[in-house]
Amino acid sequence: MDETIKKEQQIWLRQAARQISAEFAPRTVLVLGGAEGTLAAELRELHVEAYGLMDIAPEKPVEYLARGGEDAVLPAGWPEEYDLVVVQGAAAEPQQLAGSRVLALSVPGDDGTLAGWAKMLAEQGCYRDFDWRRRGCLSDAALFRPAQPDEMALVGGYERQMDSLRRRLAQAEQSCREYQKLTEHQRNQISAAHEHERQLEETLGAVTGSSCWKLTWPLRYLLSKSKQLIHNFPPLVFLGFVRREGVAGVRQRMEDQRYYNQRFPGQTLKASRLAPVDLLVRQAKNQPAGPCISIVVPLYNTPLNFLEELLDSVQNQTYENWELCLVDAGQDAAVGQAVARRAAQNQRIRYQKLEKNEGIAGNTNQGFALAKGEYIALLDHDDILHPSALWYVAQAIVQQGADFIYTDEVTFEGKVENTTLYHFKPDYMIDNFRSNNYICHLSVFKRSLLEKAGGGERSEYNGSQDYDLYLRLTEQAEKIVHIPHVLYYWRSSPTSVASDISAKLYCLEAAVKALYAHYERQGIAVDRVSMIPHAPGFYKTDYTIEKPGKVSILIPTCDHSRDLMTCVRSIYEKTTYPDFEVILIENNSKEERTFRCYEQLKQEHPDTLKVVTWEGKGFNYSALNNFGAKYAEGEYLLLLNNDTEVITPAWLEEMVMYAQQKRVGCVGVKLLYPDDTIQHAGLGFGFLTLAGHMHRNFPVAHPGYMGRLMYAHDVYGVTAACLMIRKEVYEEVGGLDESFAVAFNDVDFCVRVREAGYQNIFTPFAELYHYESKSRGTDESPEKRQRFISEVTRFQTRWKAQLAAGDPCMNPNFDLDKEDFSFKIRPME
Repeated sequence: MDETIKKEQQIWLRQAARQISAEFAPRTVLVLGGAEGTLAAELRELHVEAYGLMDIAPEKPVEYLARGGEDAVLPAGWPEEYDLVVVQGAAAEPQQLAGSRVLALSVPGDDGTLAGWAKMLAEQGCYRDFDWRRRGCLSDAALFRPAQPDEMALVGGYERQMDSLRRRLAQAEQSCREYQKLTEHQRNQISAAHEHERQLEETLGAVTGSSCWKLTWPLRYLLSKSKQLIHNFPPLVFLGFVRREGVAGVRQRMEDQRYYNQRFPGQTLKASRLAPVDLLVRQAKNQPAGPCISIVVPLYNTPLNFLEELLDSVQNQTYENWELCLVDAGQDAAVGQAVARRAAQNQRIRYQKLEKNEGIAGNTNQGFALAKGEYIALLDHDDILHPSALWYVAQAIVQQGADFIYTDEVTFEGKVENTTLYHFKPDYMIDNFRSNNYICHLSVFKRSLLEKAGGGERSEYNGSQDYDLYLRLTEQAEKIVHIPHVLYYWRSSPTSVASDISAKLYCLEAAVKALYAHYERQGIAVDRVSMIPHAPGFYKTDYTIEKPGKVSILIPTCDHSRDLMTCVRSIYEKTTYPDFEVILIENNSKEERTFRCYEQLKQEHPDTLKVVTWEGKGFNYSALNNFGAKYAEGEYLLLLNNDTEVITPAWLEEMVMYAQQKRVGCVGVKLLYPDDTIQHAGLGFGFLTLAGHMHRNFPVAHPGYMGRLMYAHDVYGVTAACLMIRKEVYEEVGGLDESFAVAFNDVDFCVRVREAGYQNIFTPFAELYHYESKSRGTDESPEKRQRFISEVTRFQTRWKAQLAAGDPCMNPNFDLDKEDFSFKIRPME
């Protein structure tokens, strides 16, 4: 098989496994048939108990079952029943299909077909589920369920499928006609452009061939050379600089350069490669009255060129009150000799040769013992500090009383200018930190804080010893400060974690262990901490639901009964959380079928669904939800749009486990457009003037900026299209502000919740479709436009100070005019 096809199949299998795990939440799965690299193996990576024929007959799995007789029975010890059976392409019929849900799918590059499965499964009592919505990589799949045959229902289902195919065919034909027209139009434009080009060439030829053009050639040549001379001749360049800067400016530049040459003698790495000279001089002359900072570096056979750059980056610091503590557990004598030469020039450099290698944690602790400073900074032996790093740290200590400080960072390859990945971090956010060690480099902390947190690094967490240390430090810290500047350069080399953490599995396992220890110290009950599959360095915490109260799902609705039916049925068919109620908030519907829909839903769910009628006029989302909340019996309120559809069965569990926590206010989920792109994954406050849906239109399988689409994290706000909050918090902040009838009511609500002291959370482990704005249309009429403008103005006035302060869950180096985490890097002061 072609390697490209193999790779495509492996990627497809991985995506299919994720979707199957999220959508069906199966405990046990039987996989029949398949391509190289089994789906069962991918499911096991997601902690699903999966069995596949590739496990027992990897060369010819289909023939294994095709022999018939006793051989057609699956191996002894395998379960007799499965939550889900997955058949890929053409596979022989096993005896264990009856009584299970069966997902029939095709693998890219596989010649198998789904056509024969309907008859085979019907003989075993399984029939096609036409209400199951296919999506993503399962768009060509079909779901079969054990059920009594209903011929009319089956006929109706196939007719719906045919109608859908007819519509898609008609749309495709219409698109083809439009593309043909567009192609013809573009051909005409190209033809006209060619004709215009020909005419221009003729005109140019006439000009360059004229006698006048030839006679003026010497004059034009002299003018061209004169311009080059003005821009490149040093005396003229200097005169131009004097004219721009003035004599005082030129004198200042010369003084700065002399000071720089004396103060920053970098031997290999010049400080001016990372920062402008005037900034370096200004900071060096304006020293914060900060404490001594001990920079601890464990050395181990460090390449000498890396070591020289590291030493330069420390000696180039604009802040002067530092010491460099190097502890060496390697065998390369040249390392000690290189450090000794530097130490002879600068007494702030201290070196200790260790008698034995105690591992990275033990060696670092030796560095802690060597350090004498009031604060300690950690620096890896092959990385580089920005020359302003300690200056900003000292400023944070002096001005803000920080006892734990961290900065932004960037990875580089080879030369320090060859940057590969900027990591712009949020301020300290506990949920982000529990999902991955985003703090990482550069981290500086108070020595007394280290002692308070139980001492140095611990060898049982080797590989993630820093993660364990930072968890302990932040648990005890009184003032954590994030400096939003790139002040640490992390070298990406074949042996570095910056290159590929997935190659060091022990690091990931140690991180999970560190998180378990963190929760135990904090007294937080968790069911499980696990690595997020195919996302090395990111972790999922399943908090124990200790307060499993009723969830009241509030759904404002006005006509659009088909959308409502899809929404409500998806809730009842897929939700695994046992205790919930649905409250439909009727808002001036006109269509008779809407009320028939209400009656049908109440008959189907008489104990858990009710309809309440709002007597107001027009559309006021805030008023509708406030009205519905009065009828809610649950401890949790879930605001939900009627144009949504549940995808993840455990969506309520994923939200409740956060909403139950006293520190948490609003909980939001991942919402998808029908084409499986992101509609909502948390709001960026201040983006697009007021608030932006970050990652909008990203593919559902995209990891997001620094993995943000893959793990739960803190956000400034979430959309009320699907928002959970404890009822007591909803009432504490006064519910939604009814002066925001349509726009920004959810953002305003989230800001008020934050101002009340709660944290808002986004979790990607609960997914829904959102068919946005179907229920009210777009704001195109003059009246609606005026209402929108008034709501924008009121929001900007109310939250002027917060908008000016920015979103601490994001980073000020992101472009506020975009939702895709584009950079707009701020200059250093």
